[in-house]
Amino acid sequence: MKTVVISNQKGGVGKSTIATHLAMQAHSMNLKVLFVDFDIQGNSSKFLSSRFKGDKTFEQNSTYNLFSEASSDINSDVEFYLASGTSKLANISEENLQTWVNNHNFLSDHFDICIVDTPPTIGLPQIAPMLVCNYVLSPIELSAFSIDGATNMLKTLTNIKKNYNSKIEFLGLLPSRFNKNNNRQKTIYHDLTNKFSSYMYPNDMVVPERQAFADSSYLNLPIWEIKDHVAPKVSTKTRPVFLDIISKIVNK
Repeated sequence: MKTVVISNQKGGVGKSTIATHLAMQAHSMNLKVLFVDFDIQGNSSKFLSSRFKGDKTFEQNSTYNLFSEASSDINSDVEFYLASGTSKLANISEENLQTWVNNHNFLSDHFDICIVDTPPTIGLPQIAPMLVCNYVLSPIELSAFSIDGATNMLKTLTNIKKNYNSKIEFLGLLPSRFNKNNNRQKTIYHDLTNKFSSYMYPNDMVVPERQAFADSSYLNLPIWEIKDHVAPKVSTKTRPVFLDIISKIVNK
């Protein structure tokens, strides 16, 4: 199993939108998906539990259980397993970390890919998944504070890679909610690519700002499953980004 963590130390950058769409892309490729939501708000969990409601190939439990129970209790025969973000995550401590590591190692034999959504604040729920992951992807909003957020994220990642998990590979900073008609955002994007050229996601890929993503969150559907006249056009332009990310992960 390959594990990718979607993380940024700033909220409102589209982490949950990207994480859930990556999960749905992987699922559409017939990969067995483990999705772990470390965000207490549980937005990804609500999206996915609604999307798979009534689906017998889907099962759901709490992320907190991965810190307190043996994963041998998980039904690993399902095609999609969701560990949900709940308020109990506020109670995890360093004493629980080894249980989490053991459970993640157990699950590695039963799933193809693990996608982890994290909270925007530095702390154990953001750090714990990085201790076991293979990859980190950092969505970044093109705002005045985006460079500061990118700098802090890269410092944290460097520290974890140096001291705890040397196998981490940084997939890159992925501009999210990018409006190419906005001159301010274009300037910030230019500044980012100049300052962090080696850290940007390759091939100038971005996730654009589109109403279809807001509709996706409301309907609890990936954009390519929304039946209207706009979403398919948006999907044609943006789905290749999710496909590229999943392909990078599973083919390495």
